[in-house]
Amino acid sequence: MTRFAFSLIAITLFLTSFSFCNAQDLQVVVNPSIAWQGKVLSVKLVSAEGVAGVKARFLNQDFKLFRTSDDYHGVVGVPLNQKPGYYNLKLIITRADGKTQNLTKQLKVWATRFSFSKFWLKPSKNKLRRRSLINEEWAQIEKVLRIEEDNQFWLGKFAKPVKGKISQGFGHKQIINGRGAGSHRGTDFAVLNGTKVFAPNYGKVVFAKKLSAFGGTMVLDHGQGIHTLYFHLSKLIAPIGKVVTRGELIALSGNSGISSGPHLHWGMSVHNLRVDAMQWVKHEI
Repeated sequence: MTRFAFSLIAITLFLTSFSFCNAQDLQVVVNPSIAWQGKVLSVKLVSAEGVAGVKARFLNQDFKLFRTSDDYHGVVGVPLNQKPGYYNLKLIITRADGKTQNLTKQLKVWATRFSFSKFWLKPSKNKLRRRSLINEEWAQIEKVLRIEEDNQFWLGKFAKPVKGKISQGFGHKQIINGRGAGSHRGTDFAVLNGTKVFAPNYGKVVFAKKLSAFGGTMVLDHGQGIHTLYFHLSKLIAPIGKVVTRGELIALSGNSGISSGPHLHWGMSVHNLRVDAMQWVKHEI
């Protein structure tokens, strides 16, 4: 069985109700059934009548499940460098009467194979890698990533924001100017300067600014802790606060910031954790 086929198998758990559960079992579905480094898991509490709220914890990350009709649904990411092994997923379920009950299930994290990427930066670009500059600019971006809307804006699969060849994938181990430089936290598309960048799904512009290290930068909020990031842009078209639809023009690609050549860096953030955006293109989360 291939990894793709195996990852589509949903794992179903059952929680036996206590005396205050109205003789009803709560069904939790986790998909995919195996957690991969750099990927996400969808966690759903099905037919949750009488439930007022659901919080969860996995890999030291606290996240919320949001109500969708009679169900609750949430998404959690697996860090790139998470050590493979068995870990507990814990759900804290609050009943309408205020009482709570816990569900704990063990899930397995598997290692993802990541390739290497080697490239050189000109001195003028390389000097932008100063840790103090990167930290200062990332702090600005991170402020919006920490804000989570209760509403889900995205619908179905995500589309690629540009048409072009992927020059560097998510999780690639980078070697810059001959030295190791950590793992790549996004997907790079090799496109010419001025290539049109389109919203991959419904969302709202929450950050649009020209930075030194990240270049022209934009962030879209897709709701419920899901954000997409766009770096090295040459022009910011959609203003902060604009609600965008799938396929709407938001920016033009470029070569600004720490960039070895014209391209678009596309990132996906789930509860302020960077994950592989291409998973969202291939599968509906």
